[in-house]
Amino acid sequence: MAPLIRRYTRAAPGALNVFALMTDDETGLTFVYITKPNVIEDIVSSPQNAAGINHVINILKNGVDTGRRLYSTSLDPASAGRMPVGPIALSPGLYSFNCSQTLGALTAYSVQIRFRTEP
Repeated sequence: MAPLIRRYTRAAPGALNVFALMTDDETGLTFVYITKPNVIEDIVSSPQNAAGINHVINILKNGVDTGRRLYSTSLDPASAGRMPVGPIALSPGLYSFNCSQTLGALTAYSVQIRFRTEP
């Protein structure tokens, strides 16, 4: 099956270092329900932050932190030699992306996530 690409957005926060769930731009939901084994192949900023603005994303499964951290400084799609973050295996469950801005002028942040269903 062809990969599925979704865009998730974190609205501009009211303060630095405050986590909030990112929203799927297509469905308006703050989670994705995985029913079969999946893989996150890659995640990129969409668009990349301006200089001096940083975000961190935590991946949650069923509301529990998985320990996976993604940093906006390493998600720049235009970076020469950038390594994809995946594959990140996803077993069935509810997944959310919890995002916090850690540096810079308060701004919204979006990423594109490429999912692939495992055979």
